[in-house]
Amino acid sequence: MLRINNIGFTKNMKNMKNITKYLSLTLLSILTLGCSGDDKIVDRILDDVTSGAVLRTRDTDNNMVYNNLTGEFTATSNYILTLEEQDASNGDLLDNIEIFARFVENTKDDANSDGTIDDDNLTTTEGLIRTLTIADFTTGPRNLPESVVTFTADELVAFTGVDESKIQGSDDFALRFKINLTDGRSFSEDDVNGNVSGGSYFSSPFAYRSSISCDITESLADTYTYTVTSLQSAPGGRSQCQTDPGDLPSGTVTWSETDTPGEYSTSDISFGQFDNCYVDTFSKIEFDEILITWDCTNLKAGGTIETVENDTNKEIDFTYVYTIKETSGSDMTIDFSNSEGDRGTVVLTRPAGKVWPILLRRME
Repeated sequence: MLRINNIGFTKNMKNMKNITKYLSLTLLSILTLGCSGDDKIVDRILDDVTSGAVLRTRDTDNNMVYNNLTGEFTATSNYILTLEEQDASNGDLLDNIEIFARFVENTKDDANSDGTIDDDNLTTTEGLIRTLTIADFTTGPRNLPESVVTFTADELVAFTGVDESKIQGSDDFALRFKINLTDGRSFSEDDVNGNVSGGSYFSSPFAYRSSISCDITESLADTYTYTVTSLQSAPGGRSQCQTDPGDLPSGTVTWSETDTPGEYSTSDISFGQFDNCYVDTFSKIEFDEILITWDCTNLKAGGTIETVENDTNKEIDFTYVYTIKETSGSDMTIDFSNSEGDRGTVVLTRPAGKVWPILLRRME
């Protein structure tokens, strides 16, 4: 009996070994084919690119900060790029790199507080701001030419000729790079496709935008009074907003400091709208990282109200969007909406007659 069992066991072991061998070969074939496909893609990209040249982004450091009260950039404002050049000869074909710059206006505002929205276009035309030669490069960690390029705000303002007093947060300076090779060929942003300009390996867009951030000049942490002037329920019937003038929400909302300048926790992201429109609708209501962020010229509502509907047990998350429509002294009129489609308008009033910061002002 033992002998028969041993024979059967031996046969089973051989069968298992054969199965394992076949499975291993099959998996190896699949992996080999998969890797070969990826290698071919990479090889094809390299074949296409190394016949020309790329300017790989190794690091960016944007420190462009504008102070609206002084009408100037902060003293340490600059934009720093660490770039690596690669060509078919690993950098030996590099002759020089031309850098072009222009100012781009992305905002319209009453910059000089004269009560009129500025209609002049501050955007400038592109010009050659600097030329890098091989002397501006060192050998980087990948044995390719590498250079750290720094632009100060003063240099960019002077070169573009933009009126510094009219700059606003969210405007930017646009930089474009052009590689010139010793064989007479040149490459810039129009000569690359998505694999090169935005790919994880090459990351060589040849063009950069040094977005201007705002110097937070005061704290908005405070307790505000608010009056909702209109509400509109979302289509579909879930919300039942009470829209009669006597039923519209009003009260106070408190914004409190967080560890991040310009970011505030809020006691009510909806200005009473949520409680007005959703009476006994949800079995669960939780607030997840509800924040107000002073983002240059706008106020952004962040976080979600997480709910579970009574009738369906459906989970519904509410997010909110604010649009500043008008400011007048201490009053700010905001259109707000949530992700379910409810809409409203509120007048938010700063205490003690304090006026809103210049960056947040709007004229009707």
